[in-house]
Amino acid sequence: MRLAADQAIKPGSHVARLQAMAKKLRAHASSDVARDWLDATGSLPWIQPRRLYQYPAKKDLFPRSAVLKLPAEHRALLLSREFDERAYYDGRYGNGLAYWPLIEALAGAGVSSLAGLRVLDIGYATILPLRLMACLGARTLGIDTDTFPIAMYGEPGDTGSIRAIKAKTNPGAVPGSIEVSRGRVGTDWTPEPESLDLIVSRNTLKNGYVHPGAAYAHEPNVRLDLDDRAFLRVVRESLRRGGLFVIYNTFDPAEAGPGADGRSPFSREDCANAGFEVLAFDEPDDERQATFADVVRATGLPAVGAVPRALRTVVRAA
Repeated sequence: MRLAADQAIKPGSHVARLQAMAKKLRAHASSDVARDWLDATGSLPWIQPRRLYQYPAKKDLFPRSAVLKLPAEHRALLLSREFDERAYYDGRYGNGLAYWPLIEALAGAGVSSLAGLRVLDIGYATILPLRLMACLGARTLGIDTDTFPIAMYGEPGDTGSIRAIKAKTNPGAVPGSIEVSRGRVGTDWTPEPESLDLIVSRNTLKNGYVHPGAAYAHEPNVRLDLDDRAFLRVVRESLRRGGLFVIYNTFDPAEAGPGADGRSPFSREDCANAGFEVLAFDEPDDERQATFADVVRATGLPAVGAVPRALRTVVRAA
């Protein structure tokens, strides 16, 4: 059975909007790596509509490859839903170009090129930021507990080797790559020691999600399945010396719900005790977030994620 499709857009139309938005953001970019990251939207492929499947009254989604392995009686129960290019690049939570300020935070901490770097994104949600980093030579891995990205990004060309673009920060055209995985860091999957150069997380590691108040404890918040110190220890051991761990959260403190607390869930003291040098801790980035919101509106895209506040925490493996 097919569910009624959302208002689909033509392949190429959302890519064009993302490119137009990237061009506007580029005028506000303050680093070469951020400018190159935005320019990489010029290499985004058009995406034909693709169909995912789910059981009635359940949220989990499955790609066609998984459905074909099910017994016929199970396949008969599934509903199907079509997803277009916008859903592919935006995911469930809004425009992936919202990572632009996070890329600037990396540049501010000394990252002048992504070429050859191994990057882990915790709670990546959409493939767009990973692909743009891979276009600059990064070897990226996204991990998430949601089934949506695993189901969505399972077709040939979604992951694997990614051709580099011509970029100032990747003059040797080092190719990048994308991997995606489902699970939790430190429990379902633990990186090899000192195997990563960068670990980033945007709008996943919020204090309100990791440590929700009693009123929100029943909601599907971010459960690390590790205490704060154990999680930070896994992160520190995964990073090479000098590697960065960046938490970037946007939020509206006037909203109800755990997401309104966008502070780091880890204390400055715990970060230091885990072996990190604290470069920035819950540092406001409201001006850049306001710029992003203005560009979103000027481009005519849905203002999802165009919230007024942003905090960044940047620590370096000592």
